[in-house]
Amino acid sequence: MTDYIVILDADFLSAFLKIERLHLIRVFYQVQSVYVPPAVYREVAVTDLLPRLTVLEWVRVRVPARSQLDALNELDAYRHLGSGEREAIALARECSPSVLLVNDNQARRVAARLGIQVVNIPAFLLACKKSALVSQNELLAIIADLQTRDFYSFRSDVLDLLITPSQNERERK
Repeated sequence: MTDYIVILDADFLSAFLKIERLHLIRVFYQVQSVYVPPAVYREVAVTDLLPRLTVLEWVRVRVPARSQLDALNELDAYRHLGSGEREAIALARECSPSVLLVNDNQARRVAARLGIQVVNIPAFLLACKKSALVSQNELLAIIADLQTRDFYSFRSDVLDLLITPSQNERERK
């Protein structure tokens, strides 16, 4: 098990719920639980994904400290984020060491400036590929599912990086 506390924002959470592969996050980070702040849970609760979420006992709601939220509200860029992103960043800052899985570019920039380790969907998928958690065929299926079920679009250079077989995969063939 790792010491990391894994925190999910709504975009990451909903994408992996839609493709039914949220378990990859738990397996990759080797954690018993992953955490979402209340605002993220509320965002997902108003969608048809709620039944998929409520059966996952290892996804836990954790409230960030009011003092952390208040301190971060002093930052202009932070105040311009959505409530889910703000709470996720506050929780990640409070829980150290942590990793914040978030796809929103502005939220990632704000979190990174605060010294929070942030990972977006392509980076997570690349890490899963490099660690051999998913095979090339599984990765292609995940990408296709994200594109069709979540309408996620990958930049062409990122997609090329993800789908190009690694040196090890080429040597095995």
